[in-house]
This record gives sequence, C-alpha cells and structure tokens, in this order.
Amino acid sequence: MINPGMMISDRYEIIDRVGSGGMADVYKAKCHRLNRYVAIKVLKQEYSSDAKFVAKFRGEAQSVAGLSHPNIVNVYDVGEDNGLYYIVMELVEGITLKKFIEKKGKLDLKEAVGIGIQIAQGMEAAHNNHIIHRDIKPQNIIISKEGKVKVTDFGIAKAATSNTITSNAMGSVHYISPEQARGGYSDEKSDIYSLGITIYEMVTGRVPFDGDTTVAVAIAHINEAMVPPSNIEPSVPVALEQIIFKCTQKRPNQRYSSCADLIKDLRHALVAPNERFVHFVQLEETANGETTVMSDEQMRDIRNRSDRGQHENTAYQERSLKSQQIKRSPARESAAAQQRRHEQIDFETYGPGNQDK
Repeated sequence: MINPGMMISDRYEIIDRVGSGGMADVYKAKCHRLNRYVAIKVLKQEYSSDAKFVAKFRGEAQSVAGLSHPNIVNVYDVGEDNGLYYIVMELVEGITLKKFIEKKGKLDLKEAVGIGIQIAQGMEAAHNNHIIHRDIKPQNIIISKEGKVKVTDFGIAKAATSNTITSNAMGSVHYISPEQARGGYSDEKSDIYSLGITIYEMVTGRVPFDGDTTVAVAIAHINEAMVPPSNIEPSVPVALEQIIFKCTQKRPNQRYSSCADLIKDLRHALVAPNERFVHFVQLEETANGETTVMSDEQMRDIRNRSDRGQHENTAYQERSLKSQQIKRSPARESAAAQQRRHEQIDFETYGPGNQDK
C-alpha cells in the first residue's frame, strides 16, 4: 500500500496519487536528491508479479529514457523497491486530452490541428530513435497548463503488448490499428493510424468504431468502413477529413509514410482547409483480383485472446464472430468484392480530383 509520506528507494517521497490506469498507478512525488517534483508510475501487483512483463517494462522504459523532446513526457529513472516496480517521469501539471475533449465536447479546426501537430512531433522524435508507442490515444496525451502537448507512456506500451485483449484494454482498443487488432506486427504507421482516430475524436467528440466488447471493436477496425467525420460534424473541412482518412487506411502502406509527411499536411490544412491536396495511394490487388481479408485463423486468434483475458464471449458473440468470417473461395466471391469496395471507399470518395461536397 502506497500512502503520502512514504519513501521509495530512499529518494522519492510520495505526495499524493494523481491518476490510475489499467496497469499502473501514478503519484506525485518529490525527489530529495535533486529537490524537484516528479511523477512516479508504479506497476500494479498483478503485473509486478510477472517477471517477463517486468523485464520488458524496464527495458522499454530505459530505452525511452534516452529521448528528450518538448512533446514527450521525459523519463528520468527506472527502479524497484521491495517489489514495487516504477518509472520516474517529468511531472506535467495539466489535463489529459481525453478529459479535455469530454469537457469541450469537440474541438475546432485550429485547436485540433495544433494538438495533432504536437502529438505527431513527439511521435516523430520517438520514431527517429526506432521507438514505437503502440498505444497512442487521448488518455496518453497530456496538455499542460501552459498549453504544451506531451505524449506519455512510451515506457509501458510495448511491455503491455501481449496475446490477451482484456478489460484493461477497452480504452485502447478504440484506437488500435487493424494490424494490432489482428495481433500482428506493428510499426510507425500503426501509431499514425491511432493518431488519425484521435484526431477524429477531437473534431467529432466520438470515436469512429464502438461496441459492447473489445472483440467487437477490434473487428470493426479490421472490417468496417469509417463514417466520414463531416457526416457527424459538418464543420470539419475537407482537408482535415482527407488527412484523417489517409491516417486510418486499413492497409499500412496506404497511410502516411512518416510523421513528417503528416505534419506537413496538417500545417497545410491550417492555411487551406477547403483544398483537396492530400495524396492517396491506390489499392493494390492480388494476382487473382482479390483483396486481402481477415483469415479464419486471425479471427480465431482474436476470439481466443479475448477468452483468455476476460471470458466474456457468450454464445451470441460466438455466432456473431462466426458470421463475420470471410473466406477466400469462388463461392464467396461477392463477399470479397464487397470487402474490396469497403477498402476503396476512402480513395474513391476523398481522392484527388473529386469535387467538394
């Protein structure tokens, strides 16, 4: 039990608890060695008892400690004290982007784009050092009292990657990329997808994909077409809408190739919000004309990871999952064609040369 006044490693004095997440609690503390206030993230007991998880957590936190950027919450120290595993970070007095959105309902163009640029700048600094966040979401973005936007939780994101979708992941699954939902490889473009979802929420006040379970939301990221943000909030300009759609393409190779390219377009959107300048990459089809779809094995993997994490699949959900399986066979050619049309909607509707709505 951690209480105010408690000392950690004979150096950090706990002042108060300031937050709690799925895997850790966050405390404001005073570093008596350097005479400054810091934030300490302490792993919860269920994770502290997992030696493999702790090893990954510490390794990732140590690699992030080498990052220094105005749009990243700096990591100062990583340690352990009597079974308490913790990371010491820069203390940022402010509000999470999630709470900021909830408070305002939705953000206007300049505010959303300004925040998006700062998030992308922090991501770019990490990507340039071969560090992928893997959990970009409004809950992991802090806006300081001075208006500075900072990305946090780089140290815990990769360690948290596992074969289980648990109830703790419910807040994250709304922002994960299709490849992460499948349990596959993730890279810089996975972070870009999550930022696109975050920008969508900033300008509409809601996430594009929702559901009663983590599995339902994960499958929506993989299979469902996104409702254009302008359908929800007509004031969203075409330039920003195109940027959101490019960020959130189902296929990674159709998204922005780097944060630098994304930042360039976001800045362009500030001066030319009604122009269609975003370049979309054409879909590439297989030799037989079919589009890549989710396999039965991938569907089973999503279901099994959920079963292990929280045993929440009912017989109804089993039937629902089964009905969404898409198989490549001549008998299901029309289903494959339908899937291809869903994936092409972004380019056909928002590609260069189309007229404004």
